[in-house]
Amino acid sequence: MSGTVIRFVTRSTHRPFGHRSGVFKIAYQLRRESPTASPHLPELEELLSWFERNLATPTRFSTSRHPRAQESAISWVRASAGDHVRKLRRLALLVEEAGDICIDELRTERPGYVVFEDDHQVVALPFADTPR
Repeated sequence: MSGTVIRFVTRSTHRPFGHRSGVFKIAYQLRRESPTASPHLPELEELLSWFERNLATPTRFSTSRHPRAQESAISWVRASAGDHVRKLRRLALLVEEAGDICIDELRTERPGYVVFEDDHQVVALPFADTPR
């Protein structure tokens, strides 16, 4: 793994691991819970659909291959994946506006022990000094 990776997170923590919840978790929650009259819903739907088509579902979130292993790895997008980063920034803005939630952008070159990666993303178990 080389290069900078980016993650968009809320200020609430994800139990039981203690890292902050990512923007996708909140975006999907808003999609499920928002009234259909929400002015943000159509664009939110469009962005989530784009990511479903253009971002692979990671095959691993753990170092263990055991079926009940704790999946505690964190997903990051590569800064070099320009379209993905632009759309993630727009998704983060929509989530902030629709859910009255503050989203922070984290950057690092040391996401942790990599368990999955492709051209657009890195999934890693964070090191002690990895921002989360």
